[in-house]
Amino acid sequence: MTTPSSKFVKSMRRGELIDKDNFENSLKIENSPFLGCFIADRDGKTLVKFEIFPGALESFLKIGCSEQRKKYFDIELIPMFISALEKFSQEINIKELSKFKLEGMNIKLHVIFEFDNFSIIFFLKPEVNIKLVEEKIKNYFTYLFKVYKEDFNSSLKIYSLAFISHLELLGQLWLEELNETYTSLISKKS
Repeated sequence: MTTPSSKFVKSMRRGELIDKDNFENSLKIENSPFLGCFIADRDGKTLVKFEIFPGALESFLKIGCSEQRKKYFDIELIPMFISALEKFSQEINIKELSKFKLEGMNIKLHVIFEFDNFSIIFFLKPEVNIKLVEEKIKNYFTYLFKVYKEDFNSSLKIYSLAFISHLELLGQLWLEELNETYTSLISKKS
């Protein structure tokens, strides 16, 4: 697997130029335990995406993919897939599903179903122990859904670009804080 930093080095060896934003974004991806999250309704429609920078999730998920796969990549299918899994769990009578995890060598998905009409799908590095900040995450989303309850409920009916943009900016700032908190907790344990 090619990491963003090794891609940068390879590009430098070939004499290719990489713009500053791409380099900084690669470093953000490499150094961030939490890459982003989706807030989706129970049917899998994405309402809001929090990312460490716009497009971070798609950039990370496409690392190492063939050009053919990149061409047909659709990040919006992820919440729909999670929604289908949640509905399937009801069909096989799993009671009170509140969380779901999916782990691979390059990424971990952590899904929270605890909020009435919404699912939160986190994308994190596989080595991240989410339990260290689970309470912080739950408190943030409890507060967010309380403060913006009407906006979230109306967003199920009508799409509000102003509301979404505002939340995405708040979410990006919160992710930066979450990553700093997590990194600090890990460094204290070492």
